[in-house]
Amino acid sequence: MKLKNALVLLATAASALAPMARAQVQLTLIGSTAFRSVVKDRVASLFDPNSMQANTANSTTLFYSGTMSNAIPNLGTNAVVVRTDFSGSLTGMNDLKNGVYEPCINYDGTATNVLADLAFGEAFPSSATPPIPTSAFGTNEILGVVPFVIAVNNNLAFSGVQNITREQASLLLFDSGPGGIPAAFLGATGSGATNVVYLIGRNNDSGTRITTEHVLGYIGAESLWTTNGNGGYVTSSGFSSGGAVANAIAGGTQSIGYLGLSDFSTVATSAVALNFEGVIGNAPNVANGKYPLWGYEHLYSRIGLSPNQQAVRDALVAAITSQTYQTTNPLWYDYFVGLTQMTVSRTTDGGQITGNTF
Repeated sequence: MKLKNALVLLATAASALAPMARAQVQLTLIGSTAFRSVVKDRVASLFDPNSMQANTANSTTLFYSGTMSNAIPNLGTNAVVVRTDFSGSLTGMNDLKNGVYEPCINYDGTATNVLADLAFGEAFPSSATPPIPTSAFGTNEILGVVPFVIAVNNNLAFSGVQNITREQASLLLFDSGPGGIPAAFLGATGSGATNVVYLIGRNNDSGTRITTEHVLGYIGAESLWTTNGNGGYVTSSGFSSGGAVANAIAGGTQSIGYLGLSDFSTVATSAVALNFEGVIGNAPNVANGKYPLWGYEHLYSRIGLSPNQQAVRDALVAAITSQTYQTTNPLWYDYFVGLTQMTVSRTTDGGQITGNTF
């Protein structure tokens, strides 16, 4: 009898726990690395005070869990788990379209593969190769604008490299490194003017790369490099994150590269953002149409999100696009531009800039 009663108690406990397990809301965010600083901040803001557990040791694969009853009252005490795998805009869009299970982590750091739910990206689906139909996603929402800059190591800046033209940038993408363009081509003077420059850039899955090439009107392979352990340069297929590009620019005296304004800020003491066609790359110049190196930040969702997943997605969008957040938090207004601030717009990546009111 005692054994039977014990089994009944165990069965009752398991039955009570089952609804809790089913009630857990899981959401996996993937895609853009240029926008991840905002995503990390806004995801954390959704959790109730003192409820959140997080593992953010790796800037690419993050884990958050807790309750969101304040931000999403209908969820009550249901646990919400958010995981990330920031691996690039095109990777994110294609993984979302194809129903890929992403390599993510649990709170304790153990690995787990989870279905991708939302993808951030600085590219329209039409920019993918091959183009992705918009019907492949449940929703496609534009959250804001991401400015990009072309930056050089301080050594090049001190030698006189301060500005770059569209034509210079296009040639740089094609012909950097040994036998390529010298620093003098970009305005350097003095003893280092004859030294070649080395382009640091992103891989083919990057929205930053897509935007840069589209703005420049560049078609073809890029001549990319990185530094090795001995301080020399070796060929590269491009980095998977803007943070890695920033570090490579800061670590190589002849380095030049393109990256998001927020990633550049992390190495601003070791590198200089060049003017493009004589214009400083900052949020105000993007908003008024003077500076063309920028892309829209999209949020794509997979088809078939549950109502609770949709609720978390909607709350995240509201947290990112909040006018209070965008006008009072320097994490946003120093490095990104809100749609309400833009006086110009585009219909394609790198497309013609037109006025919003004329």
